[in-house]
Amino acid sequence: FLHGPFCLLATFALMGLRSLSAPGLRKRWVGGAACALTATGLGVVLVQMTQIHPHQYLYFNLLADRKTPERLRAWYDMDYWNLMLRQGYEHILRQTPASTINMRPRAFPALTDIDRNAQILPAAARSRFTYDPARDPDFYLESNAINPPQVAIVDPGALTDYSSLPPVLHRFKVYNNTIMTVSTPDLSRVDPAAADDYRALQRAATAGEPAARAGGFDAHLHGRRLAWVKEACEPGALMLPFRLALYPADARRMPDHLRKQGYIELGPRGARVDGKCLGTTRLPDFALARIRLWQPVPYKPMLLEAVIMF
Repeated sequence: FLHGPFCLLATFALMGLRSLSAPGLRKRWVGGAACALTATGLGVVLVQMTQIHPHQYLYFNLLADRKTPERLRAWYDMDYWNLMLRQGYEHILRQTPASTINMRPRAFPALTDIDRNAQILPAAARSRFTYDPARDPDFYLESNAINPPQVAIVDPGALTDYSSLPPVLHRFKVYNNTIMTVSTPDLSRVDPAAADDYRALQRAATAGEPAARAGGFDAHLHGRRLAWVKEACEPGALMLPFRLALYPADARRMPDHLRKQGYIELGPRGARVDGKCLGTTRLPDFALARIRLWQPVPYKPMLLEAVIMF
């Protein structure tokens, strides 16, 4: 719906240039130069699309900084429709011998809605995916090309260390920018050494008495990292993301469009370790007046469990 008007504008511009009359210049020279410039622009775009295939639908401004890691992801949307998720499904199919793979539907809160990207897969591949909200998902597909973590706006360093869980199994990158990640909440699918590292991280982050406790959560602060444990963790609890709201002590640290609501909201995922739902995320490097942590109740998306505040 945008490309059509732009094409019309370009056509009108070419027609206008061809009709120009300049002293000492023939009309066809002006028209030929305009056509050459247009062809050059189209050629540059065509080369770029070829270079980043099969992600040629992504938007990249050629004048923007594409060399700095995660720069574009921090400031721009690159995929309005989340179309890259098809490659994530294909990667999971190649790496997973299991006959059925449970995935979290992306159309929250309509938990029965099947992901549109999966529908364009071949029927045999499509039939391997299930969307059972009563079970934990085997994998998460996360689009990183739109709506970057809001904390990255005020703390760019948090973009590359936004959350340590669930473990990322594969990153799809274009021009040093992560456009999608494949992760798993099940540490049994991770390399044993890496799984032990995650368990050690959780032990360190949750050592000592919790900083707050409510609604089945124990929340711990360990330096600039927040960790939480949900003991009564039923199968399917990880199907829904946790919700985390950060309230800066100094409102000037927030972007203008977030100051009215007064907090930065995140949606970190968790992992299941030893029968518990665990999560951890890095906090921004500025003072916080309050932190709220909650999780929607499975099957009742509009209801919330008790909230941790500290």
